[in-house]
Amino acid sequence: MNDYQLQEDPQTKKKTFKRYAPRKDEEIYAEFKKFFFYSEAYKPLKYACETIIEQYEDEIFSLIAQEADYLADKLCSEKS
Repeated sequence: MNDYQLQEDPQTKKKTFKRYAPRKDEEIYAEFKKFFFYSEAYKPLKYACETIIEQYEDEIFSLIAQEADYLADKLCSEKS
């Protein structure tokens, strides 16, 4: 969650979360990880993610119990 930042569009005033941290396969990743970022702004995104997980927890546990192949694909495409 610390890889995202809440940003507000100056014209529309719409707030969105944008990823600003590099991914592990990017060259700058090692340098970036030397710094620690923390913001209270991630809390709404964290809450939203937790709410989604709660809504689908039965389906998630069912897929895990079945040791489903392509678990991420099934969760992201079929179940949600």
